[in-house]
Amino acid sequence: MPLGIPSDAARTADVKVLVRLLLLVLAALAAPVLAQDAGGGSAYAIGGIDVDVSAPNPEAARMAAYRIAQRKAWPLLWARLTGGPPAAAPRLSDGQLDSMVSGIESQGERFSMTRYIARLGVVFDRSRASDYFGGMADRLQSPPMLLLPVYSDGGVRTLYQARTPWRAAWQRFRENVTPIDYVVASGSAGDNVVLTGWQVSRPDRPTWRAILNRFDAVDVLSAEARLVRAYPGGPIRALFIARHGPDATELGRFELAIASDDGLDAMLDNGVRQIDEIFAVALRDGRLRSESDLTADLTPIIAEAPVIGLVLESTQDDAAGAAVISIDAAMPTPDAATATALESQLRAVPGITGVTITSLSLGGTSRVLIGYAGARDALAYALDQRGLRLAAESGETVLRRRREGDAPVPPPVAPVSPAAPPATPGSPATPPPAAPAPAPVPAPAALPGEPPRRNRAAAPQSPPPSDKRPVDLLPNFGE
Repeated sequence: MPLGIPSDAARTADVKVLVRLLLLVLAALAAPVLAQDAGGGSAYAIGGIDVDVSAPNPEAARMAAYRIAQRKAWPLLWARLTGGPPAAAPRLSDGQLDSMVSGIESQGERFSMTRYIARLGVVFDRSRASDYFGGMADRLQSPPMLLLPVYSDGGVRTLYQARTPWRAAWQRFRENVTPIDYVVASGSAGDNVVLTGWQVSRPDRPTWRAILNRFDAVDVLSAEARLVRAYPGGPIRALFIARHGPDATELGRFELAIASDDGLDAMLDNGVRQIDEIFAVALRDGRLRSESDLTADLTPIIAEAPVIGLVLESTQDDAAGAAVISIDAAMPTPDAATATALESQLRAVPGITGVTITSLSLGGTSRVLIGYAGARDALAYALDQRGLRLAAESGETVLRRRREGDAPVPPPVAPVSPAAPPATPGSPATPPPAAPAPAPVPAPAALPGEPPRRNRAAAPQSPPPSDKRPVDLLPNFGE
């Protein structure tokens, strides 16, 4: 055989190697597609599982790595949803794991003819995996909570006004194995008006109530990332803070550092996972409790369809036995501070059972539903003692502050029942004496040649016809 010309056996071996490499590349490309189709709300995903497997060929190494990734991911999934240690997870066979796993996601891999090194993500089917938890995961699921990813770089606080790397990290957070039900805003023009970088530090309840009703959430969680750069393109230190509620109660903080901008995305992804873990621990400890009146349930108001300015008396009574009335009133709110102050003053009035802001319009007129255990005049007097006034203006009830020159509201007068005449002590009660009967009127004398006249006053009177019997108003011409 001439030198430089490969033999048929050598060419066949090269073709087999190329086919194997092609199959390996196609399998690696197909795995993420399968995982994405199975993700979302119907799947659980556990990522970041490192595998290093050696085998006689690439296919065997890859399949063995997938098996190892499934075995490692199952205890992490069980611990994430139940709060217990991974070692306490039920022992499952490879066949049981295969029935739950929807796909394998490649997050970076290297391979040779006999070795497979990769970082994998395992996607579990939610309905099939829930059968092995015994209902434990459902008890740890939180209600919908609005997420505010605050990003600070160079002293500028940004929320949804721009596509920040911190916001992109939360969008990449596909490890949705979390008991927190996050509600993420879309970043529209309307969202940017109410969700600003400083909204996290504003505790006014009326504004938060309007925001949460807008996004159909019951509470708010803020995840803040503060970046400090040594110099452009150089080392970066980041401070991460997890907060909860309208008062921005801090739940935990930690710091991470990288050497250059090349590792920024990886650092932010790590920060997302750690902040999510802080929220999950706070939920298990009972610290993620929302305020009872932070969200307004408008269903009863819409169902009753109250007339504006009309006092609605409830059919139920309070514990003291007084009837509870509801008043729908307009309330001028030029700013958030005024709305908060008026709501606080209303809640401090004795006898008020509930205050609900049904419509908030900063810079305009808001509407408030006031519940009071008592009469309307008693409520007016109690409000006047606090410097407030319920007035009828332009055909509706308006809640405003008491102005100079307004006459003070008099205290309500208790109704007095008519007193009975005093009885003589020691004697039985006797009925009042009957009025004397009128004397009979004599009949007038008859004129000569005229029949004697009857005394109509002495004639017996027929009883009045009963209301239930018809009365004949026409004369009887037959007699």
